[in-house]
Amino acid sequence: MAGGYLILVNFLINLIWKTVPNMLNIQTIFYPLIICIVGGLIIGFQQRRMPGYPRTMNQVIGEYKTTGKIRYTHEISKNFFNAITVLSFGGSVGPEAALSGILGGLINWVGDRMKLTLKRREELVNMGIGAILSTVFYAPFAGIGKAFDAPTRDFRVRGRKIFVYTITVISGVIGFGFMNRIFPHESTFGIHFRQNIAWTWQGFALIPVALVVGILFGKLFENLGKWSKQLTRNSKRTVLWAIVGGLIIGGAGMISPYYQFSGEANLLGFSRIAMDQSVWFLIMIGIGKAIITNLCFSLGWRGGMIFPAIFSSAATGFALSAILPFTPAILVSVTIAASLTSIMRQPGVVAGLLLLLLPIEVFPIIIIVCYLTNYLLKSLSRG
Repeated sequence: MAGGYLILVNFLINLIWKTVPNMLNIQTIFYPLIICIVGGLIIGFQQRRMPGYPRTMNQVIGEYKTTGKIRYTHEISKNFFNAITVLSFGGSVGPEAALSGILGGLINWVGDRMKLTLKRREELVNMGIGAILSTVFYAPFAGIGKAFDAPTRDFRVRGRKIFVYTITVISGVIGFGFMNRIFPHESTFGIHFRQNIAWTWQGFALIPVALVVGILFGKLFENLGKWSKQLTRNSKRTVLWAIVGGLIIGGAGMISPYYQFSGEANLLGFSRIAMDQSVWFLIMIGIGKAIITNLCFSLGWRGGMIFPAIFSSAATGFALSAILPFTPAILVSVTIAASLTSIMRQPGVVAGLLLLLLPIEVFPIIIIVCYLTNYLLKSLSRG
């Protein structure tokens, strides 16, 4: 299902942003602004009729933990159509939010008809979320990482979860691969470093610096979301706000295409040219995308935050490596790992996400950084 959804999203993006302007021979630089304003108008009316959709992954999981179920009556279609519009018209968000709501609702629909126990439904929901993470991010071990983050000291229970998650993840990846063979889509989700990693003692010595930068950027990303919500709190001007969001995304897209979409399709190309860019450009992309993502989310352009968080964290990591040019692979990887862990608070999932995104040689460092960041944040919150 996740594979089919992604293929549909990519088809609509290509239709709106490539096929239509090519067919109509549209060459104006204002095309992103025009399209995003149209998208904002549609999204505004959708938010007026169906406010708060698509729901985020945290909202879906939070609802399940609170009520023991995930609503599905009329919910699946709301998540589906609202997300499709935002993603197709260039919103700087990812698809995992809508997919978690859709899949969670379907699992509960099946559970009601099969009279599954609460425990069995919880296992199915968690496995479904793990499969979504694996399929969406091309990261087979992301779902397995959820088992390591599960709050249980019973190793038999955790071992069983790891086994079941592994089977589910493999099934999800196989399913996506099958869909991808029918409707080919080349994955561009990854980070490229021009040369083989040249290990230096300075690179290792600067790990604490990258760790702090990553945590600070993650906290900034998180707080931007809180500050943005204050702008539209209790406001009834849904259509107007969504159009404003379209103006922001379209205007930013005229400055740089990196501000639009989730960042998945641009990450590999961006990493290839990042070391040639100025520090200020990289900082502008990293912080700018974080601002646009969170601000436009509050304006109705809702979706997942993981993709844009990865992209903006990567830009910040490259900015740090431009200032301190010692083993860029270490500095960029540590910055991303610390930032994502600060945002998601799931070190196992973050490590699984980054396994195939970053060079395998730095993976031991990534694991340590993820769990160290989580430990530091918990210690600070208790203090």
